[in-house]
Amino acid sequence: MSDKQQQLVQLKDHFARRVYEEARHVVNSWGQLAEVHWQEVWFNEFTLAATKLVGLAERHGFMPLAEASGQLVAVLAAAEAHITPSSDVLEQLNTAIGQIATACSRANDNMALKQVSAGRKPVYLCFNDSAQATLLKAQLASFGIPAHCFANQADLNEAILYRLPAAMVVDTDFGDQGVALVSTLQMDLRAPIPVIFYCQQTPSLATRLAVVRANGIALYVGQMDVDILIEQLIGVYSLRSEPPFRVLVVDDSRAQAMYAERTLNYAGLFTRNVNDPFEVLEVIESFNPDAILMDIYMPGCMGPELAQVIRQQDKYDSIPILYLSAESDIDKQLDAVGRGGDDFLTKPVPKTVLIATVLNRCRRHRGLRAQMIRDSLTGLVDHNHTLDTLAKLIGQNLEAALPLTFVMIDLDRFKQVNDSYGHAMGDRVIRALALYLKQRFRLTDVIGRYGGEEFALILPDTDEATAALLLDEVRSGFEKLTHHQGPVEINVTFSAGVATWTPGEDASALAHRADLALYQAKANGRNRIALASELPH
Repeated sequence: MSDKQQQLVQLKDHFARRVYEEARHVVNSWGQLAEVHWQEVWFNEFTLAATKLVGLAERHGFMPLAEASGQLVAVLAAAEAHITPSSDVLEQLNTAIGQIATACSRANDNMALKQVSAGRKPVYLCFNDSAQATLLKAQLASFGIPAHCFANQADLNEAILYRLPAAMVVDTDFGDQGVALVSTLQMDLRAPIPVIFYCQQTPSLATRLAVVRANGIALYVGQMDVDILIEQLIGVYSLRSEPPFRVLVVDDSRAQAMYAERTLNYAGLFTRNVNDPFEVLEVIESFNPDAILMDIYMPGCMGPELAQVIRQQDKYDSIPILYLSAESDIDKQLDAVGRGGDDFLTKPVPKTVLIATVLNRCRRHRGLRAQMIRDSLTGLVDHNHTLDTLAKLIGQNLEAALPLTFVMIDLDRFKQVNDSYGHAMGDRVIRALALYLKQRFRLTDVIGRYGGEEFALILPDTDEATAALLLDEVRSGFEKLTHHQGPVEINVTFSAGVATWTPGEDASALAHRADLALYQAKANGRNRIALASELPH
C-alpha cells in the first residue's frame, strides 16, 4: 500500500471513529433519561446531538446509521420539550436508539482491534511502581484500551491540561497522596473523571470515604483483579443500550392510571395501563414488566387478591408489586404487602417519590433476573438461556429470512492449564476470553458460556463466511494475549465451529452442527475455525 493510500485509510478510520463517538454520545444520553427526566435542557441537547449525528453519518457514508438517526430526529420533531411523551412515543424513540446502536456496532465489524482503540481517549495509569504500570498498560492494550503511564504529579497535571482521559487508575500512594491529588483535579472539571483506585494495604474508613468523594467508582485492595478492571474500563467506552424499564399500571380509574403513566413516562419508563384486573395475566405475558403498580380497591377483584394470583405462577414470582392507594390505615397496608406485595405508596404521592421508588424496584428486579440467567464467573448468559434465545431468534427468523449463525468455541488443551497452573489460572483464562468476546462482538450478538471451557455465540444477520472471518480475527488476537498470575505467564488458544441456520432446522439441530464443526477444528490441529458447510456428509 502506497503512502497516499495509507493516509486515506487512516483518514477514513479517523472519521469512522468520530461518527462512532457521536453515536455513543446519543445512545448514552438516552440512557440517562431515568436520572435527568424529560425536561427542556435535556431534550434540546439530545435533539442537537441526534441532528449532528445525521449530518456526520451522511457526510461520511454511514447510511444505515444516517437512516436510524434520521428516524430519531423525526420522532423528536413531533415531540415537545415541555410535554411528557406517551409510552408509544418512548417506544418509537427507543427503537431508533436501538437501530443506531446496532448500525454503529456493525460499522466496526471489519475494523481491527488496534484500529478501534487508536481513536479512543486513553486511560491514565498513575503508579509509583513503573513495572506494574507498564504491565497493566500492555494488558489493557490487548483489549483495545489505550493507556498512558505517569510516574509523577507534574506530568499528570500537564497531560490533564492537554487531554482529559476516559478514566484513571490510581494508586492511593501515588506521589504519597493519590486520593488527595485526584480530588484536587476533579474540582476543576465540569464533569468528573471516573477513577479506579488501588491500595496495597487495607485502607482505613477515612481513605475509603476520600475515594468516594474523589468520584472513585472502585477500590482494589491487595491484588488488583485485572479482568474485573478491564471489564469496568470496557464499560466506559461501550454503547449502553439497555432496554428501558417497563411498568404495568393496574387501576380501574382511568384518570389515576393516566397520572401514573405520565409520571413514569417523564423518567423514560415504558408503561401499560390495565383498567380491568381480569386482563392482567394476559398483559403480563405480552408486556413483560419489570414492576407492577396496582391499586388495592378494584371492582370484582381486590389488589392483594390479584397479587396472590400473580404469585401463584413461578415465572412471575419475582416481579415487584407496588400498591398505590389512598388507604391510610397502617394495618390494612401491612396486610396488603403481606399478601404478595413489595411496597405501599399512599396517595397523593409526590412525583419524585413515585419515580424513585419504582425505579429502585425495577433496577433490583432486573439485576436479580440477570443473575439468575448469567454465569457467575464470566457474567455471560448460561447454557439454557443461550439455547432459549437461539430458539426464539429462529422463530423470529422464519419470516425475516435473514442469515443466523451459531458458533461453538472451546479453549484448547484447557485441562493442561488447570493441571499445570491451577484452577485460579484456568478461571483467569476463561474470564479473559469472555471479556475478549464481549469487546469484539456487537450489541445484537449473544455471547454465552456453554459450560466449562466452552462458549457459544449467536450472530443475527450474519452468514457463515462473515462469521468465520470475524472469529478468525478474534482467534488470532486471543492467542497473542498473555495471561499472568504472579511470575507465571502463559498463552492459550481456542478452536471454533461455525454453522448457519437452514430453514426447517431447530435450535438443537443447529447447535449440533456447530458442535460437529468444532470437533473437526480440534481434529485438524486446534487453534482454527471450521465451517459446518464444509463437513463431509
